[in-house]
Amino acid sequence: MNSSQNKSRNNLLLGIVVSGLVLGAAAMLTPSSRALAAGKSKGVEVEIPYEATVLKTSLTSPLYVNDASGGMVVSDAAGGVYSVSLSGKTTELAGKSKVKHPAGVAKAPSGFGAGGQVYVLASGDDAAGPCEVDAIDSSGGVSTFAKLPDAAGGKPTDCRDLQFGAAGTPYAGKLYAATAGNSTIYAIDSSGKAAAFGSFDKPIAFDLTTIGFAPASDPKAPNMMLVGMRPKMQGAAKVGRIGVVGPDGKLKDDPYLVGFIRPSGFGTSPANWGSYGDTFFIADFGKPASAEGGTTDGSLYRVYKGVARPFASNLADPTSMKFIGGKMVIADPAIKGAPGSGGIVVISSLL
Repeated sequence: MNSSQNKSRNNLLLGIVVSGLVLGAAAMLTPSSRALAAGKSKGVEVEIPYEATVLKTSLTSPLYVNDASGGMVVSDAAGGVYSVSLSGKTTELAGKSKVKHPAGVAKAPSGFGAGGQVYVLASGDDAAGPCEVDAIDSSGGVSTFAKLPDAAGGKPTDCRDLQFGAAGTPYAGKLYAATAGNSTIYAIDSSGKAAAFGSFDKPIAFDLTTIGFAPASDPKAPNMMLVGMRPKMQGAAKVGRIGVVGPDGKLKDDPYLVGFIRPSGFGTSPANWGSYGDTFFIADFGKPASAEGGTTDGSLYRVYKGVARPFASNLADPTSMKFIGGKMVIADPAIKGAPGSGGIVVISSLL
């Protein structure tokens, strides 16, 4: 192809890209790639043929999101835990006065206790206090379900994610909680007994962000626990990674993927999710919007042939990402550029 033809092709690609897309990204597209286009969600940019929208809810700073029978359960950094439908209808499960500093949330599967119970990882009245798992009953009552013991020489502070072990895996039947203060993941049984499952503080202490599970079809880590992590006290930008943790609680030597600032969510798309069915996606928190003058450098990536490729950009601080009801759902407590001006971003296939 001569230079004139190259120029025409590049101009065509750029013609369908909104002004927020950098020229360098467009130049790297392969014939099978689709150009990034502006979504309808306050500047979020996403590949064609997908679109992004921000749900209209009453939440201030959505922090963690999880599946709840096709809808979602969401924690708000401003306090409280809520049920939210994919249309945005919001129902309070436990108010701000009852859950002041929530983090990860999860709805119990059948067989774990009574089944259907909602749990939240929270630090009580003190944002810097030790984390515990609270149970929320159908009337909005909140009670302590599990107290997390000290581990790795430290207290379980800086609450992060909460996930049930995936069915059909060696992790099933347990609830897993991540605390970044002591770089530990806890396993909790249906009676509320908690024990350190794995601590990742030596020889490098890791800041843990999120927990997930690879499907049985995953070519690299079938049925394994995956953990978003970043070395603490590390100045280099893209040292974040997704680690693989075995059923013995030990971190595998080879990470699942590397090269992120702070991986904060990941998951495999449904088989029928448009052009990218059965594809592994990663949310990267980037740098805090509050520390970057409102800069929105949060991103989403899709994995193709073992390489993470850009899928969406212009998120602010994506803290959690899940596939729920056939859609990608992202909690971003600063989607409008500042903490306290957050939203839930939903990305859908147009095919």
